[in-house]
Amino acid sequence: MKLIFIIIPFLIIFSSCTGKDKEQTKLSESAQSDDASVNQKEGALSKENSADDKPLVSDIQYGITLVPESLHNENKIIEAVKWKDSLGVNLIVITLSDEKTIYEDDRLKEFFVHHYLLSENNKILWKTYDFVKDCPFDITLEYIDRSLSVTDLDSNGLAETSFVYRLSCKSDVSPDDMKLIMHEGFKKYAIRGVMLLKINNEGTFGGEMNIDVSFNKAPKVFKEYAVEKWNEFNKDFAGEMYDK
Repeated sequence: MKLIFIIIPFLIIFSSCTGKDKEQTKLSESAQSDDASVNQKEGALSKENSADDKPLVSDIQYGITLVPESLHNENKIIEAVKWKDSLGVNLIVITLSDEKTIYEDDRLKEFFVHHYLLSENNKILWKTYDFVKDCPFDITLEYIDRSLSVTDLDSNGLAETSFVYRLSCKSDVSPDDMKLIMHEGFKKYAIRGVMLLKINNEGTFGGEMNIDVSFNKAPKVFKEYAVEKWNEFNKDFAGEMYDK
């Protein structure tokens, strides 16, 4: 009985700060009101693309120097990508806050992703927010390098974007949670799970992958691409990414 009283409080503390809160993705109010017009653009440009057989997603550029000064804030810019598609000129910016102490040993770190329409006065199309909070242990909240991408898998002139990040609050050697977030215009798709951790000769741990039902309403190629991307970035070897 004593063993039970010792273990249960620890598990409660650990599970309360593992950063498993579902990420929040929101459309700006102006973007929500423009939903119908965006769908009309998609349909018209999809027909145009099939008729002319020309790619309409173009001028893809990566780098934090693409972010105009007016979009800088107190958070650190981690990565950015700019491109043109049927919506106009787009920019995605990924930022991270510094780790903050809220109360004694409880700490907070925040992760932000914004999709701006530069050709419409920097209007926000959508934004994603996630965090690890109330954490008395070691916080991990990191964008996974080289995972931000722009594609047009269904060749409709409206880009898909995707990125991957890892997060945890822990005091032991165990796999981090991982999330892959994908968008096409307003539409969001996600895979959430746990990284595959390999520790020397002790074997592998984790590796769970939960594919959101939103992919059931997407072109088949979206899910295929997302799963392939998940499997590329989910491997962790003693805290370091496997060679790709």
